Amino acid sequence: MESYINITDEVLGELNGRDCIFIDKVTFEDVAGLTFEGEINGWLASKIREEKWIPYKLMFKRVISHFVCELDTYENMMGFVGCSDFAIIENSKMMSKIPIRSDYDKSRYKHFRVFTYDYVFDILAESYELAADLDKAKPMGNGG
Repeated sequence: MESYINITDEVLGELNGRDCIFIDKVTFEDVAGLTFEGEINGWLASKIREEKWIPYKLMFKRVISHFVCELDTYENMMGFVGCSDFAIIENSKMMSKIPIRSDYDKSRYKHFRVFTYDYVFDILAESYELAADLDKAKPMGNGG
C-alpha cells in the first residue's frame, strides 16, 4: 500500500495549502533533470508563517519519468490524496509499474509528488534539491 512521507525542508518546513507553491517556469534538461522556479507563500510554509512571497528553485535530478495534470482533474482521477504539497510516495504504484530499463538500478529512484496552485506533478527521480531565497522575499501584495 502506498504511503505518503511529507518532505520537511530545513528552511521552509512543510508546505501545505493550494496557495502555497506557484510555478513561473518549468525546465526539463535531459540528464540534468526537471527544474521548477517560482514563489512559495511564506504563510503556508510551517517554519516561516509570514505573509511574503519567497522565490525558490526546486530541482529533480536523474528524472526517468514525470506526469503533470491539472489539479482538479487530478483530484477527480485520484481521489483525496492526504499529503503535503511536497511528498515522497513510498510503495508507489507508479514506480512498481514503470518498466525501467534493465541497466538502471530501480532502487535508486523515488516517487515525488508536488502540488501547485494549478497542477500536480508526479516525478520519478533519484533526488531533489530545494533552494529558497529568503533574502529576495517580497511582502504579499507585491508579487505572486
